Parts: sequence; C-alpha cells; structure tokens
Amino acid sequence: MKHPIIPSTHLVLVGGGHSHVQVLKRLMMRPEERASLRVSLIAREVHTPYSGMLPGHVAGMYGFDEMHIDLAKLCQATNVRLIVDEVEHIDPQAQVVIGKSHPALSYELLSLNSGASPGLGAIEVAGGVTPVKPIGRFLEAWKEIRTSISESIARGKRISLVVVGAGAGGVELALAIAKAFEGSEPGLLDLKLVESQGEILAGHNSFMRRWAQRRLSEAGVTILKGFQVAKREPKCLVNGQGEQIRADHVMWTTGVSAPAFIQHSGLSLGAGGFVSVNKFLQSTSHSNVFAAGDVADLKGQSRPKSGVYAVRAGPILAENLVRIYDGRPLKPYRAQAKALAIIGNYQGSAAASRGGFFAAGRSVFRVKQWIDRRFMKRFEPAPMAQEETTSEPQESRMRCAGCGSKLPASLLKRVLARVDIADHEALMQGIGEDAALIRAEQQPLAVSTDHFPQMVSDTYRFGRIAAHHGMSDLHAMGATPQFALVNLSVQLMSPALMEEEAYLMLKGVNDVLQEEGVTLVGGHSTESETAQLGCTLIGALSEAPLRKSTLDLGDELIITKPLGVGVILAGDMRHEARGRWLEGAWRVMDHSNGPAIKLLRQFGCTSCTDVTGFGFLGHLSEMLRASKCTAEVWLDKVPFLSGAVELIESGVESSLQRGNEALLADVELAVVRPSDSRLRLLMDPQTSGGLLIGVEEGSSNELLSALRKAGYSRAAIVGKVISSGSAGIMRVKA
Repeated sequence: MKHPIIPSTHLVLVGGGHSHVQVLKRLMMRPEERASLRVSLIAREVHTPYSGMLPGHVAGMYGFDEMHIDLAKLCQATNVRLIVDEVEHIDPQAQVVIGKSHPALSYELLSLNSGASPGLGAIEVAGGVTPVKPIGRFLEAWKEIRTSISESIARGKRISLVVVGAGAGGVELALAIAKAFEGSEPGLLDLKLVESQGEILAGHNSFMRRWAQRRLSEAGVTILKGFQVAKREPKCLVNGQGEQIRADHVMWTTGVSAPAFIQHSGLSLGAGGFVSVNKFLQSTSHSNVFAAGDVADLKGQSRPKSGVYAVRAGPILAENLVRIYDGRPLKPYRAQAKALAIIGNYQGSAAASRGGFFAAGRSVFRVKQWIDRRFMKRFEPAPMAQEETTSEPQESRMRCAGCGSKLPASLLKRVLARVDIADHEALMQGIGEDAALIRAEQQPLAVSTDHFPQMVSDTYRFGRIAAHHGMSDLHAMGATPQFALVNLSVQLMSPALMEEEAYLMLKGVNDVLQEEGVTLVGGHSTESETAQLGCTLIGALSEAPLRKSTLDLGDELIITKPLGVGVILAGDMRHEARGRWLEGAWRVMDHSNGPAIKLLRQFGCTSCTDVTGFGFLGHLSEMLRASKCTAEVWLDKVPFLSGAVELIESGVESSLQRGNEALLADVELAVVRPSDSRLRLLMDPQTSGGLLIGVEEGSSNELLSALRKAGYSRAAIVGKVISSGSAGIMRVKA
C-alpha cells in the first residue's frame, strides 16, 4: 500500500511581488513538486498590483481588478496559506519571521520578494509626498488626490501637481495623469515633471528622449531639468539654492530604499542595504534564504530597481526553491544587460527602446497592452470544474467548511426527536436556546459548544474566528464567558510542522479568550486529514438571560453584522471570490459580539440570538416561533458583504444553502421576486455572524447609533414584529 506524502518542510514567502506570483504559479501547475512542502505567503495586501499597468490604471484605462493579481485566489488554487500582514523582523538564526499582527512563523526555507520602501533620501519633508512605491499605498493615496484635484478644478481653482523623477516610470506617470484629467478646463491643472539631472530618460537613446519630450509637451506637462529637490514645504518644493516651485501634490518616482525589516536581520547586505544574493538568487550569508526583485542586490549583476527584472527572475527563483528542497544543483540567473522599455502616452500610442533600438506608434501601444494582459492572465485561476458547481446534486457538491458544514436544521430536528435525551433537576434551559443554562449555587452557568473544519488558510486567524464564534452563543444569552475547552485536529504533517500548526491555532484561540477575560482550562487534540477546531465555553449569568422567546409586538429588529460569509467562503473554495471580498468576510468573522451585549443591557433589550449556520431567516424563525409572533423584514435595509450578491447570482452557494431554503415555506413575499439574490442571502449560513436583536421601537435608533459608534459600522434596523399569534411566519418586502 502506498502511503501519502506528508508535508515536512515549511517554505515561507515574504511579499506577493512579481517573482513570488510566479513561484505560486509553478506550484499550481506542478503540484507533485511540493507534495512535502508546507507553503505560507505573507503579504501586506490581498491583491498585488502589476507595475506595468499602473500608469494605465491612473489614466483610467484599466480597472482595479485588471491591474491586480488576486493573491487570495492564487493561494487557494495552490493550497498555500495566505497571511495578510506586514513583516516587522526576520531572524535567520532562529529561522522565524515576525509579523506586525501575527505570531512568529518558523521556516526551513525563506524567500523574499517584498519590494522596497520609498527612497526619499535626505530631503526634508514638511508637507505631503506620495511615493509611487509601494504601489498598494500609492493607489490609496491616488484616489484621494484625484478627488481633491477634481473638486478644485470644478471650483475653478488652479492646482499644482509635481512628479519627481523623469525616468521611464516618472515620464509615463506624468502622461497618465495628464490623460486622467483630459477635458478639464485648460490651465487649471499645473502638471510638472522634475528631474535632478540635465536630461529626462537618462540611459535611453536620443530617439526615445525626443519622443517623450514631444508627448509631454503635447500633454501640457512642464519639464524642469536640473532641479535637485532638497526640501518639501507645505505648498512648494525647494532646491539646494533656495529656488521654489509650487507643489500642492507631489508624486515621488525616483529612488527606493531597503525595507526596514532586513536592516537588523543578520543577513548579508549589499549596495543600498538590500539583501545580497548570488547568481542563484540565494543569500550570500544564509543558504536557505532567497530574494528577488527590488529587495535584492544581485552580486556582480547590479540592475535598476524595476519590475521587469523581478518578472524575469521569477521562474529561476521558483526553480531554485524546488531544487534546493530536492537537494539538486541550483540554476543560475543571468539578468539581462538591457531591458526593453515601452512607454505609453495613453492617447493610443507608445514608444519602445532598448539600447539603440527605437519604435513608436499605435502598433507599439497594442503590443504593450498585449504583453501586460498576457502576463496578468497567467495568474487568474480557473473556476472549479463543472462537476463541482451547484448544478450538481447537493450530495455530490464540494462541501463547505465553517458553519456551512453544519447539518441542515430539518435533519437535526429529526435526529433529536429520535434520541431520548434525559432531563436534570439543575437544567434551567436545554436544547433550543443559544446556550444551555445550568442552575448553580451562585449564578446560573451558561454552556455552549461549536466545532467546524478550517475555513481560512491562515491558521492563526482560524483560531481567532473559532473563539469568537464559540463565545457568540454565550454573548447572545447575555452571559459572561469565563472558561473554555478547546478540541483541535491538526493536519497530518511532520512533527515540527504539526507543532507549529497546533501552536498557531491555539494561539489564535487564546489571544481572543484573553481579550475577553476568558481562561483556557483544557481540551483535546488529534491528528486529521484536515484541520478542525472546536470550542466549548462556560460562562456565568448575573442578570436575566436574553432569550429568543421574548420578542414583543412593535419591536424592531437590528442586525449587527452584514450577511454573506457563507457564499464568500464557498466562492473562495471555487476560486471565484475576489481577495477584497474575502478580506471583508475575515474582518466580520474576527469581530466579537461581546461589546454589543453591554449596549443591549443598557437599552433594556431582552430578546437576542446570534446569526450563524441556519442563516438570518433561520434564526429569526426560531425567535418568532418561540415568541409566537410574525415579523416583517425590509430587504432593502439588510446589509450584505461586498461580493455576496455577485457570487450567489453567478451560481455559487454554500453546501448548507439548500437545506436552509426549506424555510421559505414560512415566508410571505411582498413585492419581492422569489429569484431575488438578496432573498437567498437571508438564508446564507454565517460563521461568527452578528447578533439579531429585538428592541422597542422608541429605542431602536438610539441603540443603532450606539452600536455603530462601538465599531459595528454596518449594523442596521432590518424589520419589525407586526403581529402576535402566528408563530414563525415572516413577511419579506422590498
């Protein structure tokens, strides 16, 4: 019998740059090469921008998704753990990577492709300067700058924007900005390109320089040569001679510096403080550390900090990470001496140069678009095969994790009816409420448990979410969690990797427990094919419990978190959920319901439940049946996570969705089509979902305002109890 290969080596990739996305692509195309590798990617953002399309995005030619590689999709397709965090330090002696908000990760192999930091040099900065690198932060700033400029122009106010650095990046950015504001009233945007040297595009041939000067002039861009910026003051730039130029906004495209986390790492550093690597892209001081792109200084082959070199290094880096892990000879990387540069003017033409070669025109622009789009297309994972989509019978579809893996309510009800469950004199409340209540000498005890498979690849975050979810039932009852038991199942790997996984999982749980004053008192652990985690919580009840059964006529319904977690997690499994949608779902799940309960007590609320596996309507139905009431839900007021509607309209759904939809028999529709995607999302299973609260109408707006101030920014009043005596009936209206 052939035994499966288990992971035994941890490869940590720091940064989602142009080289590392090619490492991920290699792992996706050749999964057999990494059978015993555990791979983790640490990236500051869940989407990585392609620098070649940045000017096109600024010019309005490419949308956000067109110019970004979705790391979440790519990692899901390659079975790579994605950790969204910023690295603060690496210790190659202890072989750990320390993040800003994530526990230290140990590694056997480390690869760096994190880019560089802004290179402002020695200039004094008293006002705003927007470096183009890192691009992710530049794009956030660009949105605000573009809006500010547009508003100024609309008011007839003249505004000055200066691009510092007249290399290829600066020239193309200036042309793109000119295109972005094309059609604005002439003379209101003063756009300058500043170069400290005596010539723009130094290092390019004279044909390219003349072409660029003509295009910049046609676009209304003023070129200032020989202006060495020494100081940035609030409304101007100043050179060493004290000369000033007006500058309301400054874009900095010249020079980069090494990221701070490598400065005291103990790695051998080369020119500029970047990681010194040999021809194999291997650290010259630590053989199990590799680096490529802007973060690396290639010994004997120094090249400009340009994305084109990171792209070329990617396949060699991927090859060598596999080879060193296999114990094979490494492959040398030979950086090209001269790279082809293509600069677009975003009026439909572009110019290309390499050495003495030069070409320009519309055909060159089409070639640039083709190159850029072809590169991006390589990193778009295909959706899952047809047999795994929702057109198949429910039993054969891919099963979800998190609360999407729960048994349907109808099935569970039948099972419970067949089991003779004993009573106990100390039991105040058994099955039916969010938590059991047990009579104790001092205060009633509240007890609840949850258990589910891993639904996010970041094991630490999984632990945090499981802890929030486990405590939520006690919160919903108004109890204070005090003690926790944890059952964890760790994927079978080498002992060292299993220890690391168990640590990260338990660390995530314990961090959340400590945030809420809960003590971890024990549990159980097993090895398994997939990671799973369960929490049993015990708490005390010092006030009357919040119940499902206390809704009253006229009460308004408040939900504290947006819906859509289930369909987004299902979309992630099928490579169809965008990274930013996932990031939104992660934030919602990693958010405690505890602070909301304190507010409910202040406002005298008595009716509450948490929205989890049976969806919003499922849990509302439980409240209405217990309270013998009828409620109206206002569909246009219900908050949904970004991407949830798009995914369910495309056919993605959680494996529990169909079971939850049996509840539609109790729903009356008023001006709502049965096919409305938002209606289906009312039955989407939530993991670590929000609270569903019943509150007197006169207090609802005040409570809502307090909830939003407390951090529940998407909390909303979504319905009202409209009659009593018709238990469980719900009316949904647009």
